[in-house]
Amino acid sequence: MKNLFYLIALFSINSMFSQNSKTIIGEWDASDFWENKSKFIFSEDGYISMTINGELVDGRNFIIKGGNDNGKKSEIKYTIDYTKNPIEIDIIASKYEHGSAVERGRMLCVLKFIDDNEAQLLISRGKRESEFNDENKDRIMNLSKNN
Repeated sequence: MKNLFYLIALFSINSMFSQNSKTIIGEWDASDFWENKSKFIFSEDGYISMTINGELVDGRNFIIKGGNDNGKKSEIKYTIDYTKNPIEIDIIASKYEHGSAVERGRMLCVLKFIDDNEAQLLISRGKRESEFNDENKDRIMNLSKNN
């Protein structure tokens, strides 16, 4: 009986701390409220690449085009907190200055998984929002994972 108790306790602890199968890592097809199509690629090491107007923006090696910083190297990374409900995800743009990346902007987002291969990403304006509703439907990206 004692061994059965330990076995059940071990199984319960393992279930609590096992990784959820739902992960943002990978390549996703995205569409917005107006049905514009793009791709998001979330890497294991925290970089995000995406297509904007059909052009790939490589998060690891992004070169700024135009303006005062034309030709300068930058990067786009993400952080994600799966412990929050909804899941919090920040997309962070940094520019290289004197050999190191300096944050220049941050988009506060939340992520809601529909299932392992479908999710919604809500991009907030300023303060992080958490409600997926009609009032912010124009800032919701529908994501479908490419397998």
